[in-house]
Amino acid sequence: TQTEELERDKIALEALDQQKTHFFQTVSHELRTPLTLILTPLERTLKDHPGHEELETASSNARRLLRLVNQLLDFQKLSANRYELSLQARNLIPIMSRCADYFRSAASGRDIEFIVTIDGKPITHDMVPIVALVDVDAVEKVAMNYLSNALKYTPQEGHIELSLRTQRPFATLSVIDTGPGIARDQQGHLFEIFSQVDGSTTREFEGTGIGLALVKELTEGMKGQVGLISDT
Repeated sequence: TQTEELERDKIALEALDQQKTHFFQTVSHELRTPLTLILTPLERTLKDHPGHEELETASSNARRLLRLVNQLLDFQKLSANRYELSLQARNLIPIMSRCADYFRSAASGRDIEFIVTIDGKPITHDMVPIVALVDVDAVEKVAMNYLSNALKYTPQEGHIELSLRTQRPFATLSVIDTGPGIARDQQGHLFEIFSQVDGSTTREFEGTGIGLALVKELTEGMKGQVGLISDT
């Protein structure tokens, strides 16, 4: 019957999806180990030969590939509901500062103004702690992916802002930039896995289409589980 055929098709699709997930996980794990073994001597050699252009290029691209592999593994865990949030009461200010420090020099090198604000005021180290129940790793991944995209598309002498706004019982983290934006008809594809707004082989900006899909999965997983504990 048609119902039986649909059930068989469903089972076949589920089996295919499991095979695909297993394939991605296996390949990602197999890539991560040799990449780590490549990066370790590269970083050690760079310390002995600072400023070596070819070594810096090799190290930069190896780190980029490792980030891609880690994103694939994280995305597969989320898709399979095996990514468990580890919620802790943490001060959000140092988390924001760490994310900002990672991008500040790159932004400065392109004459991009990069600022970090909390409730509209520039961040300072003596600010009163803003404590929230969060998964630090997940928050950092979300912020870093948004900042990476902002840095990628913001033109020279542009502006990027990493912003935190508190309104009990929530704290809202956002990234604002002066990039070209995304056409309305393309916005629906923005958070799809392996999706690129410009999918041509000659596109101007590099990307994998994994980062924002991972962000979507992480933020949906944190909904209703992350809350502001104290901002005073």
